[in-house]
Parts: sequence; structure tokens; C-alpha cells
Amino acid sequence: MRRVWLRAVLVIAMLGVIVASGYHVVRSQQRIAVDATAERAFAADAWTLALSLTDLHAAQQGYVGTGQDRYYWMADVRRRLEGAATQLASLSRDTTASPTLGALDEATANLASFRQMDVRIREHMTADRLLLASDLLYADALELAREAVGHVAAAHVAERAARDASVAADRQSQGIALMVAAGASLLVALLLLAPVRTARENTDAESVASETTATEADGLADAASSAANSDADLDGADAGSTGEALDLRTDGLLGLSRHRPAAAAVNRGNTHDDDAPPAASPDLQLTADLCTDLVRSTSAADLPSLLTRSAHVLNATGVVLWVLDGTGAALRPAISHGYASEALARIGRLPCDGDNATVAAWRDARMHVVPSTSNGGTHGAIAAPLVSPDRCGGVLSLELKDGWETSEAVQSAAAIIAAQLATLVSADPATSEIPTRARA
Repeated sequence: MRRVWLRAVLVIAMLGVIVASGYHVVRSQQRIAVDATAERAFAADAWTLALSLTDLHAAQQGYVGTGQDRYYWMADVRRRLEGAATQLASLSRDTTASPTLGALDEATANLASFRQMDVRIREHMTADRLLLASDLLYADALELAREAVGHVAAAHVAERAARDASVAADRQSQGIALMVAAGASLLVALLLLAPVRTARENTDAESVASETTATEADGLADAASSAANSDADLDGADAGSTGEALDLRTDGLLGLSRHRPAAAAVNRGNTHDDDAPPAASPDLQLTADLCTDLVRSTSAADLPSLLTRSAHVLNATGVVLWVLDGTGAALRPAISHGYASEALARIGRLPCDGDNATVAAWRDARMHVVPSTSNGGTHGAIAAPLVSPDRCGGVLSLELKDGWETSEAVQSAAAIIAAQLATLVSADPATSEIPTRARA
């Protein structure tokens, strides 16, 4: 941005937004402080009023107390009634919340009824009807005093809720103001720092480009010659490896073709290729959460969702959990993700003496890796054995995208997941199901 006056306008506008936002934040903070002080004062007054109402009924009991001066207690109750009425009026003036005012109005009505009940009790005391006076004092008057205290407590709760809602609204407005200020500052900064080339800079760039044209042409010629030699070498290497690679698409299952001779499985640690893309790395947090849930799993019903999460973590298009069948001489697909049931039915069982990465991983009790083809026609695969302390109970096979099978981090994560799944596979080869942990 080359115009100075436009830069100045943008900076002034940004400063105006920042100042306005700061002023709003300060005023909101002041209102929050005022609300907090008012809420504390209201709570203290409500507590004092509740104690006054409780003491009011206690003083009223002096009317019928043995050896007590009833006229003293009558004067004391009259004074306490006036004080409670004044406190109620003060609380009503200190709030504007409708629920609080409603609760205080109920307390005022209870206090008026208590006053009338006190008049009736005094009349019975004057006429020496102590039994009737005691009945009213310990029944009706006590109930009215309790109701008044309850309404005062409800008013306190309502007032606190109203103050909390007001504070929350102020906090939200502060956040919006700060976001507006930050957004305006970022926008202005981007506009001011946007690179703009002047006419002189363009001329210099064209000169530099023309001077380097000849050098670049020579370099391109040398690069073309080197590339031709490299392509010849790579074609020879691909021709040799294609004959050994497993057909990952046959029958739609990874590395399980029973129609082609199986290649020698690529063992872990020997899959590095200089032309391969950068090694991928699974999300460690997702992997940790998955392993935790595998340990906590107590039912075979949890396995489908766990395999789905395993495919997500390892960038797999398909996952199959192979276990020994009832004969112990073949592997059968127990649970899968990403493959149709018809495809699994066509594959059937894999003889343990077969030639593919899955049964090789079972026989060797170690991971086997099948790299993807150089032209991207097939996906890569990993076959991780489910090893228990006494035997290998099955294999976890995964079909991976984007060359993830060559990553040591992905291979390590697959090994960890397979180790967790091994605890769910029955140790008895005569069984034909994935039991719960209690049965295992």
C-alpha cells in the first residue's frame, strides 16, 4: 500500500476501534464490580433479616414463659416487628429483579399476617386464655415466621442468579469487544504489510531474470540428461519389484491374493526408499485414546468401532482381524472394516502354510510390510501378528494409503494396536469366536 494518507486513515481507524473496545471493557468491568458489591450487601441484609425473623418468634415465646414479664416481651416484639418491616422495605429498594421482588412481597405478606396473629395472641393473654394463646404462638405464629424466613432465602437466591446473569452478559460483551479490536488490528496489519512491488523493482527483477536465462538453460540440459539416466535405473528397479509385490486389490483385500504367487514380505525396517514421500506419523493422542479403550474393552461388540478408529488413526482403507479357525490350520476373517461381507466370503480362510504377508506374519510372529507400487496402482499393507505369551493367535492386516506403510511411526502404532487386540483373542485354537476378557 503506497498511499501515505490511506495508511494513516487505516491506522487511525484501528486506534479508534482499540480505544472504543478498551473503554467498553473498562465500563463493563466497573459494572461487574458494582454488581458484586451489591450482591454481597444484599446477601448480608437478607441474612440479618432472617435472623431478625427468627429472634422475633423467640421473643414472642416470652409471653407465656413462667416468671417472664409479658409486657416487656410485648414491647420487644413490637419493636422487632417494626425493624423487620424496615429491613424488608430496604431489601425491596435494593433490587430490580422480578423474582426477587416477588419473594420479598411474599415475605412482607407473611410478616403482616404475623403481626395480626400477634394481636390475637395478646388479646388472649389479656383475657387470661393462656392455652389459646400458647396454641396460636407455637403453631400458627411459628409457621408464619418460618414461611417469612423461607421467602427471604428465596429472594437471596433469585438476586444472586440475576447478578450472575448480568455479570455473564458483561463478560460476553467484553470478549466480543476484544475480538473486534484484535480482528481490526490484524486486518490493518495485513493491509499495511502487504508486499507491493514498485516499477523500479519490476525493472530490476526483469534484468536479473534475463541474466540468469542462459545459466538456467545449461542447468536444465544437465538435469535432463541426469533424469534420463535416473529413469532408466528406476524402471529396472520397478520391473524387479513389481514381480514380487502382492496384488493388494485382488478380491478387494489387502495382501491376501490367493491367485498369484506371494512375494517375500518386506520386513519392518527394510522399506525405506529414497524416492518415497516423507514418512507419515499418526496422531499420538488418538492412538493413546484408542489403546486405552482397547484395554477397557470387555466385549466383542466393541471391536467393530475400535477397528474403525484404528483405520482412522493409521490412514487405512481397510482393516481385517484374522484368527485361527477351529482346526488351527487356517486363518479366518473374524471382524473387518472397509470391506464388504461378500469380499470376505470370497477370500474365505487362509491356509497357515500359504504364501502371503498375512500368514507369513503369523508364522514368523513378526510384522510384515508390503509397499505400494511406484505408480500408485495398489495400496501398501501391514500385517501385524497378535502375539500372546504362549502363541500367535491371529493377525491384524491393514491396507494403507499414501505410502503410510513405510513410516516407522505407523508401523510402531500398528504393532501397539495389535498387542492390545491380542489380549482379546482366545488362547484356545478350538474356539471360533472373539470372547470377552472374562472368558479369555
